[in-house]
Amino acid sequence: MRKKYQKAVKEKCSEAIIFARVSSEKQEKGASIEAQKELIYNYCAQHHLKIIKEFEITESTTRGDRVKYNEMLDFIRARKKKTAIVVNCVDRLQRSDEDNPALNKLRKDGKIVLHFMKENIILDEDSPVHDIFAWKMNVLMAGNYTDSLSYNVKRSFTHLWEQGIWPGEAPLGYLNKRDDENKATIVIDPVRSLIIKKLYDEYATGGHSLKSIWKLSQELGLVSKRKKRKGRFVSRNTVYDILTNPFYYGEMYIQGNVYKHIYEPLVSKELFDRVQKLFTQNGNHNRNNTTEYAKTPYIFRKMIHCKECGCLFTPETKIKKNGKQYIYLRCGHPNKTCHQGIVNENIILEQLKTELLDRITLPPTLQKVLKNQLIKDLDDTSAFNKIMKTNISNKLTELKVKEDKALDFYLEGKLSQEIYEAKQEQISKERQELEITAEKYKTINSEIKQKIIDVMSMASNVSFIFAKANPTQKQKLLKSLITDCKLNGSVLEYKLLKPFDKLLGCSDYKSWPAIITKHLNEFEEIKI
Repeated sequence: MRKKYQKAVKEKCSEAIIFARVSSEKQEKGASIEAQKELIYNYCAQHHLKIIKEFEITESTTRGDRVKYNEMLDFIRARKKKTAIVVNCVDRLQRSDEDNPALNKLRKDGKIVLHFMKENIILDEDSPVHDIFAWKMNVLMAGNYTDSLSYNVKRSFTHLWEQGIWPGEAPLGYLNKRDDENKATIVIDPVRSLIIKKLYDEYATGGHSLKSIWKLSQELGLVSKRKKRKGRFVSRNTVYDILTNPFYYGEMYIQGNVYKHIYEPLVSKELFDRVQKLFTQNGNHNRNNTTEYAKTPYIFRKMIHCKECGCLFTPETKIKKNGKQYIYLRCGHPNKTCHQGIVNENIILEQLKTELLDRITLPPTLQKVLKNQLIKDLDDTSAFNKIMKTNISNKLTELKVKEDKALDFYLEGKLSQEIYEAKQEQISKERQELEITAEKYKTINSEIKQKIIDVMSMASNVSFIFAKANPTQKQKLLKSLITDCKLNGSVLEYKLLKPFDKLLGCSDYKSWPAIITKHLNEFEEIKI
């Protein structure tokens, strides 16, 4: 037989790992994990799959880094043999299409075979388009379920907050209890509440620093009520949280909104305000929920680390005798071994203005020219992508016709099994290549088009926008431009984030539209 008709030997998959997941400890205590495993054991026995490893996971598919899930993928990547992943159903493995690229690559590389028992889907490197589509549709439906569940939970919590009910663990100084009707409520802790009142009164005298009021809390015996720290003195951060939490005078600050709660307050609003004013004057008021008391919210809060010791810089407001305020950044190293000095915030802002903001900002006349060019490029790209998608769709249809004809010839005895399998392999390979190519030709609708134009407009006006923004907005803007910020003496070292690194790395502004069009996905993901 000629070489081009010789069929490559396809590795047989005979070893499997089983994946059973529940999303909470409450589910884990039930029969969910064991029920999944029992079904998977029977399935593997029927399909002659030897189970080499089991993954029992209690983690959500929608929160966090999915540590155990990624450990499973690393285990598979390290193996030389093809591995089957057997799960009860699609939503046990994933509820988001964010996992698709990693799984798809392992599948296409011949590293895994996916077995979804409930959906009766088995996917390997040669799986037909309709099976891949069925898998993706199940992931989409699972994601929709998760989104709906999340929305309902948020709506339920919002309803409780609006009624003044705190649904979580009570703050220190309060206790979670059940009332006469066995309903959850919050009552005053008879011991800790007295200490907390004393701390408010003492700090309001103006004779304490955060450190000294923390020491006083230890002398008074303020201990934690959390299980892991029960009986231990509270930390300095906890004391700060207590003295800046509006819950103690009657309000809950939740996700940027303020709600009046129904529980008995520990301190008056006047006493709380006096404490906040003193924190502001001392230059260490950093709570987001009390910005009304903070005269200067900080731009670089939790953004910059020390190049020498790696500690986070803490912003501080200093008021000179002449009444002028200055913001300084101080290295948080607890010892004196770090040689990094205090740096005025304005030095860093001036550096960023010169190196970054002014360089990317364009004059209005040039902005107009580039915007018109970008619109034209997007329209041309959209038209071209439509043509290419149509061509690819036509070629896929032609492959389907060839596949059907080959099958007919084979069934009629006009093709040998070897030649038929070789043609099938060739068609499957061409189909996969076309599907990969189709993903490159993005559909550019009006919404995407406007988003791209807005991103370029924001970039080309960034210096003006930054100058007019408040500190919180300035921080948000900087976080979209730079990362990995380290202070070396008085010089800020940082990395440019995608896709703005491409714009700054371009020597000719006229090339911006072409760069943006080439990297549409990156620019579309920017949040403005």
